[in-house]
Amino acid sequence: MNLRTISSEKIILTLSIFTALFLVLLYLNNTIFHFSFVLIGVLQEMLTIPCILGQPLLLFFAARGIYNNRFREKKYVYAAIALLIIGISFSVTMFITS
Repeated sequence: MNLRTISSEKIILTLSIFTALFLVLLYLNNTIFHFSFVLIGVLQEMLTIPCILGQPLLLFFAARGIYNNRFREKKYVYAAIALLIIGISFSVTMFITS
């Protein structure tokens, strides 16, 4: 598959799904599962900061794409924005409650 055929709004949606899913799994591991495998710990340490910092950046790019009317199919962008807002609020509440 050629990268030029994939629109930027689908890339933003995919990355926002990834970050939201990662943060939910991180929360579940810290509260319910308590897995202590080395590989899980390494992945958590490597991906937590990029996912948390990437959410506002993705939200900025999605909002900029809507503002500049570059995105043709806006349904993906609105889903990505909803996921990112939920993920950002989830991240903030994890920091406040812990």
